[in-house]
Amino acid sequence: MSETPDLKKIEQTLKRMTPEQFSAVCGELGLVEDLLGQTRDEQIKTLLGLASNLNRVTRAVRHVWPEAFTPAPVKPRREINLSIGPALGLLALIAIIMVGVLIVNSAINANSAEIVDYRVTSSPVPTQVVLIGLRTATFTPTPTNTPTRTPTNTPDIPGTLTATYAPTATPTRTPTRTPRATITGTRVTRTTTHTPQPTPSVRIVYPAPLLNKPASGTIVEAGKVVQMRWIVPGLSGLNPDERYRLRLRQEQQVVFERLTANNWWDLGGAPNGTPGTYNWSVVVVKVDEAGEVVGVISPESERWTVTW
Repeated sequence: MSETPDLKKIEQTLKRMTPEQFSAVCGELGLVEDLLGQTRDEQIKTLLGLASNLNRVTRAVRHVWPEAFTPAPVKPRREINLSIGPALGLLALIAIIMVGVLIVNSAINANSAEIVDYRVTSSPVPTQVVLIGLRTATFTPTPTNTPTRTPTNTPDIPGTLTATYAPTATPTRTPTRTPRATITGTRVTRTTTHTPQPTPSVRIVYPAPLLNKPASGTIVEAGKVVQMRWIVPGLSGLNPDERYRLRLRQEQQVVFERLTANNWWDLGGAPNGTPGTYNWSVVVVKVDEAGEVVGVISPESERWTVTW
């Protein structure tokens, strides 16, 4: 029971919990369930991202559900028992099928033998006489059709081709190409109409980010790297044209600003090199292809203070 499960097993256990059990685990960890996300999957990912110590999550899960990480009992294998009665019935069915196949084969072989015997006993002389009489009767009408088709097709093809192509090609193409010189003057005016491009409008699409750490009022030692971390409820990742904008202010003046696609930023010391108290906040913005900010698409978070 003291061994800590891996991250995947903890995630699967949180998914199998009832809503009441999951709410109790969030309460044990000091988190608000509604702020973690809209669905159970988003809430679990946010919970595991905020929890830096998996032992604490494991203890909270076991406190709410003691049998959470207990392996399921192994089911015994089913033994297949074949009774003698169905086996005998299957053998009898196979025997009946084989008997039917033998009967059909014997009937087919008997009919083929009778046909062979019948053809051997017949005499070949009268059959040749009948075939010769049929061939002479069928070939008599064929020579009348061949001479009628040949004279009708030959005189039509050369007569129609030579008469139509000679006079029509030369007089029609020469006068149509002369008026095209007037088109060049009008094409110059079309290039000036496509220059203005409208600026894309932006609107608020995300809730305000929630600051995670360092807590407000934290005092950081000089030269020590501090990681600033935040989350947006219900948001697992930004789009390619979206960024987090981190700002640090001193006396209401912005002295530090960074754009990042991650929900954290490592800062090694005071932003302007001067020890003092600063407040920091985060907002989600939309950027263009050059990385410039186009507009703000979420409210600004709270402003927490950090002292170096």
